[in-house]
Amino acid sequence: SSIKIPEEANAKVSPFQKTLLNRCQKEFFREKDDEKLIDGKIKETQEDKTLTNQKRKDELEELYYQRSKFKWKMLGNVNFIGELYNVNMISIKIIQMQCINNLIDKKNTRHLNDDSVECLAKLFTVVGSKLEGDASEDDKKKQVFEDSYAQFKS
Repeated sequence: SSIKIPEEANAKVSPFQKTLLNRCQKEFFREKDDEKLIDGKIKETQEDKTLTNQKRKDELEELYYQRSKFKWKMLGNVNFIGELYNVNMISIKIIQMQCINNLIDKKNTRHLNDDSVECLAKLFTVVGSKLEGDASEDDKKKQVFEDSYAQFKS
């Protein structure tokens, strides 16, 4: 599925903007699959009894390097998505329902652990003030904001 742009905003959204938004969404959701793959490889390498200690160490070093690159990419993408929200290119609904809730679900399942917390912190840092202001205009959005922020802090 792609990001749904409100009908009244469609006239203002260029093909470039639509492509950019869809690419951001694709990257955001693909990251969880990439992370599972890297974490699976790390676990396999740690448990592989056929590897020599040096070979295991070398492979783990490379996997941890890939994991580090993944983390920086993920944080950059979260920051960029937040900035798109700040300039009104994506809606509060997308930030709340797709981005924040997705990261909170990862935190609750312990899938992304510290990385999800760091991404949530980054996202709340980038969009927090605007998000809080935008959410205060609608009781339902305000409740979603308060609930998601409370879950993040817990």
